Amino acid sequence: MKFNPPTDFKLGVHVLMLIDRGVQNSNKGSKRWINKIITTSEAEWDEAAAKLIELQNYLANPDIRLYASLNCRNMSKAIKHFQHKQLDLIDDNRDNFYRRINDSFCSSLMQPENRMVSFFLLDCDTTDPMGITGWMVKNRDLKVYFYYPTPNGWHYITEPFNPVRLDGIPDVEIKKDALMLINWIGQ
Repeated sequence: MKFNPPTDFKLGVHVLMLIDRGVQNSNKGSKRWINKIITTSEAEWDEAAAKLIELQNYLANPDIRLYASLNCRNMSKAIKHFQHKQLDLIDDNRDNFYRRINDSFCSSLMQPENRMVSFFLLDCDTTDPMGITGWMVKNRDLKVYFYYPTPNGWHYITEPFNPVRLDGIPDVEIKKDALMLINWIGQ
């Protein structure tokens, strides 16, 4: 595992998923998911990560990456969302919906309104972190929980803040309900 988040970020309900990010995969959203597992504890999280990394290694495709939801999810809200999706089904879509039941429920779970907490992920796509480092020094009052390297730069997990504070910093994107990059092939 290239990045193993702190225990606090494995507790509660999370979704771990393999995603095909290849340019030849023109699908959007959950259609890019190869496999996903819902976890409710650190032990389940670790077990799911190990299984998905094994599958990722078997597939040996550098476009397939392992992600985990940064913000734990609210199971009760997701169940209600899922029930509403079932009630709103058109007969033409019913068979496909139930054939892909795990995908359908994971999609409900991953809706932004179904997160339990709110952390931001700063996606810094440069290996020269001077811009973000200077910004962090200037914004010492902002709590940074942890950071880790990615294939193209760094991810910083922070408390929520006013995005205007980041104006003028190149190569940095704020993700308010992000996926943590856990494992990738290469580098």
